[in-house]
Amino acid sequence: MTSLAARICAIACIAAGVLASTAIATPRPLMKPILLDPSGAIIQPTPTPRPAGTAPRVGLQAGHWLSRELPDELERLRTSAGAFAGGIAEWEVNLDIAQRTAALLTAQGVTVDVLPATVPPAYDADAFIALHADGVAGSAARGYKLATSWRTSRASAALMAALDQVYGDVTGLPRDDAITINMRGYYAFNYRRHVHAIARTTPAVILEMGFLTNPADRAFMIDQADVVAGAIAEGVLAYLRQRDPNDGAALLPVEYPMQRPARAGVVVRAAPRDDARVLAPLDEDSRLVVFSARDGWYEVVVRGGWRTIGWVPVVDVVPTDEMIAPPASANP
Repeated sequence: MTSLAARICAIACIAAGVLASTAIATPRPLMKPILLDPSGAIIQPTPTPRPAGTAPRVGLQAGHWLSRELPDELERLRTSAGAFAGGIAEWEVNLDIAQRTAALLTAQGVTVDVLPATVPPAYDADAFIALHADGVAGSAARGYKLATSWRTSRASAALMAALDQVYGDVTGLPRDDAITINMRGYYAFNYRRHVHAIARTTPAVILEMGFLTNPADRAFMIDQADVVAGAIAEGVLAYLRQRDPNDGAALLPVEYPMQRPARAGVVVRAAPRDDARVLAPLDEDSRLVVFSARDGWYEVVVRGGWRTIGWVPVVDVVPTDEMIAPPASANP
């Protein structure tokens, strides 16, 4: 048994299975951003750290659980029941593993909220993980997926990396890199559009634990639920151990102004290099939502053509004074 597996087993042995209440922490105060840094990102005030000695709080959302009780602003998702295969509904798997994971984390002194489809308004926590089980028309696809929101903070990226490092090794499931727009635009991440969403400073990821429609993945998530929960708990604990609770800047998603082409002939490419495949030409009235910057390139999505996601050179665009929310999920 590896040391990692042994540590997970040790955690499981002492877990009492007691879930924390869903009390919400006081949101960190923020002010309106007003300046741009040299990369073009908006400079934002640093959130105030939590008081010393505060126990970390983690939200585990059981995807699709009680989706019919979603508020009016999310009425369109009330019929989103998730995957169904082998006589098992996705929400049942999600809730079972969320509760097992909560027990493991609670035993380690973490305050845990097991959340349904409805997220408390501006939910503030040290980590938020939306748990789902994937589903497709066939049965061949398998593996797990991890994604952050469109606009990612350093803390969210670190949380995803910690989970990714553990989950595949412990479960043995392959990583599926086919991240969907619905994952990046998951409704619970979208604090700009929805009241019932995480706070802007809550590190968050969505984890598709495996494919419910794949017999092997489904059997593993049901018969080896403790292993799945242990992997998630260990990933969260690894993140909590390595984070700096006083680094408020790490909690802020990088925000960029809306951009437009600086000239005619600008194109969106599949990768941040001049010889990458052209995804779409842009006219001078195009508007681009920026998510990240790398080596003189912006990762963008074209407004109105939300499925066109690619890269443009920073020198080929100029900022506008318009602001827009990133694309929303159509069906989580």
